[in-house]
Amino acid sequence: MNHTLVLPVLCLGLAAPASAAELERKLKVLVSVDMEGVAGVVSGDQLGPTAFEYGRFREFMTREALAAVAAARESGATEVVVADAHGNGQNLLIEQFPSEVRIVRSWPRPLGMMAGLDASFDAAILIGYHASTDNPRGVRAHTFRSALFTHVGVNGKAVSEGFMSAALAGQFGVPVVMASGDDVAMAECAPRSDPSRRRR
Repeated sequence: MNHTLVLPVLCLGLAAPASAAELERKLKVLVSVDMEGVAGVVSGDQLGPTAFEYGRFREFMTREALAAVAAARESGATEVVVADAHGNGQNLLIEQFPSEVRIVRSWPRPLGMMAGLDASFDAAILIGYHASTDNPRGVRAHTFRSALFTHVGVNGKAVSEGFMSAALAGQFGVPVVMASGDDVAMAECAPRSDPSRRRR
């Protein structure tokens, strides 16, 4: 089994403003943060409040989220909303975030892992995402709740939480400009070619 971890590489597709009008325009970014795909996570020992390494990994999760927030701001974002999308939704160390960043916590909430999103956003970022429950090669692979779902699919194809979050963003016309997670999760995020459209 290959359990190589992919550290986040922040490469946002947000162009720098070129005019005074663009400088005044609000640029909104949603950052959705899960935990199973955070660098170093390999077992349940890091993932819940009663787990012995949870405190350390809350810090790692928070740092990855802060890196995404900083990259968004450096790319011109004027408003950032962070959705704590793991477990009980109360994992991020909120006191470490800049005061102007809004954080969505706890459950239940509309749009689940993408809580806070609407059509006014310009971009979305997915941090700490993981492979689908159908992919046994992924680190901590599951889709939503492994105890309840052994398969989650759309149009007959297995999908991950990252796919569902991206699809929800697409429903609002919001592009996902960056994602991070383990190597298997990132492979699942890669564009898939349609064999029927290949040249013969």
